[in-house]
Amino acid sequence: MSPVAHLQYGWWFAHWGEFSRKERAVIALAGAGPDLDGISLLGGAEIYHRYHHILFHNLGSVLVVAVLALVSFRKRWTVGLLTTFAFSAHILEDYLTVGWNQYPWRPFSDAVVNLSSQLPNWLVQGVFQTLAMVFVLATTVWIYRRAGRTPLEILSPALDRLVVNYAVLPWKNTCTQCKNRAHFWCDHCRQARCARHVRVAGDLRVHCLEEV
Repeated sequence: MSPVAHLQYGWWFAHWGEFSRKERAVIALAGAGPDLDGISLLGGAEIYHRYHHILFHNLGSVLVVAVLALVSFRKRWTVGLLTTFAFSAHILEDYLTVGWNQYPWRPFSDAVVNLSSQLPNWLVQGVFQTLAMVFVLATTVWIYRRAGRTPLEILSPALDRLVVNYAVLPWKNTCTQCKNRAHFWCDHCRQARCARHVRVAGDLRVHCLEEV
């Protein structure tokens, strides 16, 4: 699966308790962490296929992450555990949804695992991967409806509100000024407005034109 999908899994794990925005971000990003070895693509296709799903997709990397996470969050051990769990789950998810040779036991063993050697590849990368993507999308929507936030919060809560409101508001809201579909929610008056009647400030906060 893509790093974005893995991050969304991490985002789900980050809602298994009450955590701060920073803690949620760490857990979610840990879900995508093993794909840092995808940077090997910068060295060309041969280097990419040599290191992707290998360099950080193994037990050795999990142990390093576990130590760093538990030391960094020693006063919030649940954050450290979920960070390690999210990183580890990425490796398991790849085994279940990607038909590539993987070496999850390195550096302790060079044993190769590949679910496609046991099951048809169309089942692994077709059915299993599709089901995983549907599930992760559903959990992201569920978290938004429950907590009012998406993984965009990691970058900026204001960006999260801006993008999500633009997509969600028009379904049920019209501009209080002209009755066109509303894509924005004024951060001052808390009224739904269309693009003609708001200004988005540099900090991504939305203001009615009459307030500018």
